Amino acid sequence: MGKKASSTIKAGSLIQVKEGVCLPEFPEVSCAGWTGIVEEVKKKDKDRSYTIIWDEATEKKIPEAYKAQCEAQQLLYNYACLPGDDLILADSQS
Repeated sequence: MGKKASSTIKAGSLIQVKEGVCLPEFPEVSCAGWTGIVEEVKKKDKDRSYTIIWDEATEKKIPEAYKAQCEAQQLLYNYACLPGDDLILADSQS
């Protein structure tokens, strides 16, 4: 396949975060392997960013310290906005 995964990711896609990726607002928190559903795709020039709502399995492994940091800054811990280069389509096989 010649297309980048980020060009095939759209609202409703199940995604997984690539290895080595940290949350933009909290670079000390790795989100590698986290999975969720794309809620919104934002395009700016040739770049795309994706608003993701984490799935139940990911929410269970989100560190409590991260949740507390988000709440202190009035951020939603169960959402993230990441660039397409940080994401892959999750395996749809059960």
